[in-house]
Amino acid sequence: MGKISGQEYVQYLTEQLVEYMEKPSEDKIEAKKIAKAQKEQWLVRWFGAGGASLQLWLNKRRESR
Repeated sequence: MGKISGQEYVQYLTEQLVEYMEKPSEDKIEAKKIAKAQKEQWLVRWFGAGGASLQLWLNKRRESR
């Protein structure tokens, strides 16, 4: 990997900022909704598969009552 100069980095950031600002607000809102839908549940993020299995077990227990 080559070293990136400060000027190249500033140019890249400027291009990204301009691209974001020119994007219609509807596209930004849609992208946020998609990102939120793909986000893992906090239980899975913190406890992994064990947390997910615990949640499934608790849900089945609640439904049977």
